[in-house]
Amino acid sequence: MQMSLPGDPVTRSRRRAYSLTELIAVVACVGVVTAIVFPSLASAIRQSRQALCTKRLHEIGQASLVYSERDIFNAAIPVNYQQFQQDPDNPTFIGAYEWGGKSGVGRIDWTDRFGGHFLSSKYGTQAGFGPSKRPLNEVLYGHSFPDYLSSVDGRQGMLADTQLNLDKYKCPADDGPPLGSRRGDGPHCRDWIINRNRSSYDHFGNSYAANVFMVGRGGEMFSNSPYLRAHSRVPNPARTIYYEENLGRWAWAAQREIDDCIWVGQGVYPGPTGAIRGWHGKDWRYNRSFGDGHVEMQTIYNEGTKLNGFATHYRNEKLAFYPSPDTCCESTNIDCDTGTGGSCESFRCTIVRGDGWQKDTLPAPPICTGLTHRRGGRASYEDCIVND
Repeated sequence: MQMSLPGDPVTRSRRRAYSLTELIAVVACVGVVTAIVFPSLASAIRQSRQALCTKRLHEIGQASLVYSERDIFNAAIPVNYQQFQQDPDNPTFIGAYEWGGKSGVGRIDWTDRFGGHFLSSKYGTQAGFGPSKRPLNEVLYGHSFPDYLSSVDGRQGMLADTQLNLDKYKCPADDGPPLGSRRGDGPHCRDWIINRNRSSYDHFGNSYAANVFMVGRGGEMFSNSPYLRAHSRVPNPARTIYYEENLGRWAWAAQREIDDCIWVGQGVYPGPTGAIRGWHGKDWRYNRSFGDGHVEMQTIYNEGTKLNGFATHYRNEKLAFYPSPDTCCESTNIDCDTGTGGSCESFRCTIVRGDGWQKDTLPAPPICTGLTHRRGGRASYEDCIVND
């Protein structure tokens, strides 16, 4: 009788052999495990990114409160110095991003020095919005940043400003603009959608946007938000948005199916889904920081309001009193119940609110900016939103 030893070729060959059934079973098991583990892993990664985005926005909110306490004007939102150096008849729409962050690379050809290059960005050092000029940076990081605008190492320094890792202004889930418009524009700046893989952090220098709610069309712009307002003069800071993830800012511009207040613009077509995505896997859902420093993940979608493909994502509520439309920074009121003092309709249409939040600061009076808005689109969107 012939016996094979453990080390001979016959034994090794027998040990390596698997039947087709066994191989199929192994492949099937691997597929099942993959189907179970991968979604769970993706969900865990998404939750981790969301938590870090929330944490960083909370740090921004707390730093902003410190800034307000130190600021001689008690500014609710830090103001870049160029806000007060704009051409009144041709404003450059400052405020949403220039309060903090690095140099952005969006909207090139804004300056003449580096025409056609990203160093000529509207949000960059050459335009006066480098990290040294964004006022919250020093509070949040505890030190100043080099000013390369007039430096002998200007170009190299400006390039370095676009590559800074100021991670407190960067949401890890920030993967670019809202997408989906049938016309390739969508409710946001067109040059951002063209660079669809560019993060908000790289484009604007910041993943987060300040609440810069301006009103006025065809004439002077007024601040109807915490911007240019003293923190102590914000009526409901615990529910008033100060900062939010940038997709949340652009969601406000989306079209909604409503005939009231059509004079302020119906909004921009958001794409075939009729929704604006969020960075955390759900439409209409964004992190927001409020005037008392707390942060919430909120859904800005009014259930049951969808009609012809679009839903309302904020409410135009009615108040009992409104400030006089002929005054700025004064408290002369219109009584809407008695109808004395003026018309309430125009003010009702500048109220933007939802469950637990508001963008407007009514019934506080508007803040005069001294700037005019004579172009198309909404005054709050720096001339890159045009209503459909």
